[in-house]
Amino acid sequence: MRNDARVVIIGGGAMGVGLLYHLAHEGWGPDTVLIEKGELTSGSTWHAAGLVPNFIGDLNMAKVHQEAISLYPAIEAETGLSAGWHGCGALRFAITDEDVLWHRQVSAQLDRLGIENEIVGRDKIRELNPLMENIDDVQA
Repeated sequence: MRNDARVVIIGGGAMGVGLLYHLAHEGWGPDTVLIEKGELTSGSTWHAAGLVPNFIGDLNMAKVHQEAISLYPAIEAETGLSAGWHGCGALRFAITDEDVLWHRQVSAQLDRLGIENEIVGRDKIRELNPLMENIDDVQA
């Protein structure tokens, strides 16, 4: 084990491992150490592995999520290993008028970033997910 490093990262969750990855790509790899008390990504990161939604209200966080999503195929190409990632989409429900307004604001933001999204009504929701039985209170 080393006695010195320019950067010491505490924690091997998504943030720590991600930081190590990016520092290595910037040439800091030999001067960087990651310390983890257990196994990599075994803490709270494990519970939400691969959960990187695009539908997020903050512009900067939407950019972070977009970058994270683009990293999965890049890392697979770089390493030759499968990350097991598959983007499957999601449904978010708007119940109130305020929800609908917020969905429209987020949708416009995602459009500016070039992220595919669509606001749909009940019929399309039922088509996409036939198991949804009682969605009469859903507006979009």
